[in-house]
Amino acid sequence: MNEYKKELELYEQLNEIAVKGEVVVFGSAFAKNIPVSELAQTYGIDRCVYNRSFGDMSAADALNLAEKAVLPLQPKKIILQLGETDLERGYKSVTEIIKDYNELIRKFRENNKRVKIVILSVCSEENETDKLNTALENIAHKTKCQFVDVSGSVHAENPYLKVFSEIRLFIPDKINFCDAMSFAGAY
Repeated sequence: MNEYKKELELYEQLNEIAVKGEVVVFGSAFAKNIPVSELAQTYGIDRCVYNRSFGDMSAADALNLAEKAVLPLQPKKIILQLGETDLERGYKSVTEIIKDYNELIRKFRENNKRVKIVILSVCSEENETDKLNTALENIAHKTKCQFVDVSGSVHAENPYLKVFSEIRLFIPDKINFCDAMSFAGAY
């Protein structure tokens, strides 16, 4: 856990001044690089969106880090993107990653029964990526979370911008007509 010490200390300080009950992005290296606050402003999202991701965080480490980085924010919505570090470093199998996801979801719901959880697919080209993304979609359905497949973003010119443009419609509680039509591909 010492490898996360500086990031965790920063997040703890930021959490003291952050608005409670908003949206938190919690993930590993890929999610950490998404400039969520700037993109939320650009897209006119009228909610606070906090990125509490850690570079190279494993799904198992997420369980402990969530206690101090995410739960104090009392998020209304959590966007999860974990697993690529586990695959890339060979830390865990897909089965073990899914077990950690189940524990994390349970922990979030114990803290707030009404929290909405959005699970993002992994953006990686590792061997087990397709298998993990299928398992993530299955766990989302079983645990009544939303699932967003952003795996194709890995090949985009700017994958972080592409991912945010895909998940931005999952951030507000309600979407307007124009966003709904855009989401449906009508224009």
